[in-house]
Amino acid sequence: MWSENKVRIKDIAEELGLSTATVSNVLHGKTQKISDRTVKAVEQKLEERGYIPDMAATLLARNNSRIIGVVVNDHPKYEGHVFEDSFISAAINYLSDETEANGYFMMLKKAKKITEIVTFASMWNLDGVVVIGFCEDEYQDLRDRIRVPFVIYDGFLDEQNRFGNLTIDDFDGGRQAGQYLKEMGHRRVLCVADNEICMDYLRYQGLCEGWGAKADFMKIPMQAAERELFYQERLTTLKTYTAIFAVSMFTRWN
Repeated sequence: MWSENKVRIKDIAEELGLSTATVSNVLHGKTQKISDRTVKAVEQKLEERGYIPDMAATLLARNNSRIIGVVVNDHPKYEGHVFEDSFISAAINYLSDETEANGYFMMLKKAKKITEIVTFASMWNLDGVVVIGFCEDEYQDLRDRIRVPFVIYDGFLDEQNRFGNLTIDDFDGGRQAGQYLKEMGHRRVLCVADNEICMDYLRYQGLCEGWGAKADFMKIPMQAAERELFYQERLTTLKTYTAIFAVSMFTRWN
């Protein structure tokens, strides 16, 4: 519903004796052909009248929005709590710091399908996108649908040169953990994960390398309710291990 108290571009233009196009251009940062005096007058009047722009329209009108979108896969295993995952929350925290340090804004979104990014990027005129948690074939689908540059954050790719992928050394991380557990004198080591492929498998291989032997492996259910029952049924067995190395799991404590 229209509010009578809402200030319009037309109102600002009439008060200053300018065209609505001039006021709109100042608002959208297109001031190359407008005098500094006029730009200052418009900006002062906008502030004086408390003009609140339609941000979506404003950003679409600019060549560069200076917004970096960060899109996280809302995988069913997170059960609607993906941002509570320690890895995801730490990643978002650092991305936010780096984005602001470089003069950009960060816009965060969780998505069940990678194709949601296409609408998201277009709606907000994003300058770039950081994508977290999807699969290699989905990244290719996104590339075919979008022109906005995107970077993958810690993705597992068979062909690393196909996309810009900021990743960690999963194998070496597992190796360091295995070496540490060995140095601490642990006698039995169990690796617990909700899958045994991709980066989780690399971490397990690294664990065995650092441990100096083949560690045991336990695949657990992704859903919390099933996982709790799974643990209860194997509690006696779990107590026999002196060290448990857990990877790629989301645990929400109630």
